Amino acid sequence: MRRDSELKLFQARDKSWVTYGQLVQAMRDVKADDCEVLLVHTDLSFGLLNREIKRKELVEILFDSLCELEVCTLVFPTFTFSYGNREDYDVKNTKCKMGMLNEYARKREDAVRSEDPLMSVCVIGKHKELAEVSGDKSLGEGSFFDRLHQTPNARILFFGAELYQCHTQMHYVEEKLRVPYRYDKEFTGHIIDADGNIREDKHTLYVKYRDVLPCVPPTFEQELMEQGLFLKKKVGDANVSSFTEKAAYEKAVEWLTRDVNCFLAEPYDTKPLVKEYSYGNVTTVQ
Repeated sequence: MRRDSELKLFQARDKSWVTYGQLVQAMRDVKADDCEVLLVHTDLSFGLLNREIKRKELVEILFDSLCELEVCTLVFPTFTFSYGNREDYDVKNTKCKMGMLNEYARKREDAVRSEDPLMSVCVIGKHKELAEVSGDKSLGEGSFFDRLHQTPNARILFFGAELYQCHTQMHYVEEKLRVPYRYDKEFTGHIIDADGNIREDKHTLYVKYRDVLPCVPPTFEQELMEQGLFLKKKVGDANVSSFTEKAAYEKAVEWLTRDVNCFLAEPYDTKPLVKEYSYGNVTTVQ
C-alpha cells in the first residue's frame, strides 16, 4: 500500500520530522532496492513516534515503506534463541526478540518462518526457499545465512539499526573460518512445526568462550564506507545503511585472515578458554 510521502512518522531531537517519503528515499539512496533479496535488521530509533499514529499502525506503515522498494523477497530475523532459554520452539507461535516490526512481519499470512529454534527468519515474497533450512546448525552449512550467502544479488539493510549492533552475518563468517575464540555448542529441545507436529531436536551454535569480548571496531565500517561498499544515510536520530552480502562477507574474511582478533576487544588468548554458557535471557549470539 502506498502512503502519503508527507506523512509524519517520527520527530527527531532537533524537532524536525521524519516523513514516510524521506524514509523511502533514504533506503533508495543506500541502494536497498538494488537487489533480489533484502535481509532487514531493524531498530526504530529515528525519533519520537508521532502521537497521532498508533504502534499497530506504525508497523504497517513501515512495512509498506519497505514494500515500496519493490524487492521481490524480504527477510526479517525472528530469532528466539529458544533452546538457550530452555524453551521449546513453536514455529507459528513463539514470539521473536527482534522488535515489533519483525514480529509484525512474522505474523503476516504471507510469511514463511524457518524451523530454526535459535535463529529463525521469516521470508516474504518470491524466494521462500530461503526459509527451508537444513541440518542442525544455526550459522553453518544448511543455515539461513549459508543459503543467503549462496544467493546472488542479496543485500543487508540496517533500518535504524547500526552495523556494530546486529551484524549477524559476521558470525557466519566466523564459523566458516572456524575462528579459535568460538566453539560448537549443542542445544536440545523440541520443535513444533507449522502444522502442530512436535519432534525432539538438537541444534548447534558457534558460541564464544566465556571471557571473550566481541567488538566490531568503527574502522571496519569506515573502511567499507571509504571503499564505497557500505552506504549510509542519516534519517532523524538514526541511519539507514546497506551493503551487499558478498561485500560484507569478503571484507570480514579479509579482516579475520589478516588478524583473527580484529572483532574482539582484546586478543582471545589473553585469558583461559572456558566453555561456560549462561542459559536464560539469551537474545543475541553469545
